[in-house]
Amino acid sequence: MRSAQKKVALVRSQIQPERRLRHRVIVASNGRAGSTLTYSALMEGLNKTDPRPVKRARFVPRLAHAEHSAPCLFKTHDFPAALGAWPETTRAVFCFGDTQDSALSVYSAKSRYGDEWVTEHFEHLQATGSFDELFERDVLQQARQVKEWAIFEQVPVLCVHYDALWDHEETISDFTGIAFKAPPRRARVAKDIPSDLRQAAERLYGPIDALINQLPKCFVAGPQYKGLVSKLPS
Repeated sequence: MRSAQKKVALVRSQIQPERRLRHRVIVASNGRAGSTLTYSALMEGLNKTDPRPVKRARFVPRLAHAEHSAPCLFKTHDFPAALGAWPETTRAVFCFGDTQDSALSVYSAKSRYGDEWVTEHFEHLQATGSFDELFERDVLQQARQVKEWAIFEQVPVLCVHYDALWDHEETISDFTGIAFKAPPRRARVAKDIPSDLRQAAERLYGPIDALINQLPKCFVAGPQYKGLVSKLPS
């Protein structure tokens, strides 16, 4: 917690007050982990100070193909590698959470949003398999998302667990240069998942989440986490 605040303060000190909105902000996640909430809240904050970039804010499937003249605000489920070619004024917030909860959420979403939503979500996350394999292997590459974002250094990355978004509003605001105010927290809706699939999800994602839960709830990405995330499956 204290370490993250110090590093955010350093990043903040490098952003001149008159240039606070002249940078690029990316909101990323392993899916169903608070990125939509974070993106929407940042858009609201940005709209109060400089509505011009809000008109260009959007979801970008692939960061390498995004046109990113500053200031801008994007949401993505892409991996971070392409940001190595972005200007140093870029700031990324990576929202992460329990991979099991995310997978169960995707399963539940199919009945609510339909096959088209599932197909699009799998494309955005560059899935390596089909919906039928959701509880057989990590087809949505959630472990890889955490593995790559947690140690990425070519642009500053603030990693925030879904459960910690409400506790770190000031940190997110300082890091991005945009006022961040999360909406009132709502309890997660219980999902109607067959018991055999829940058990399969626990077997697959339980060990992944056991490692992810050893990470701080809010931290600036860096090499110090390489030893831990290297244990995650590729």
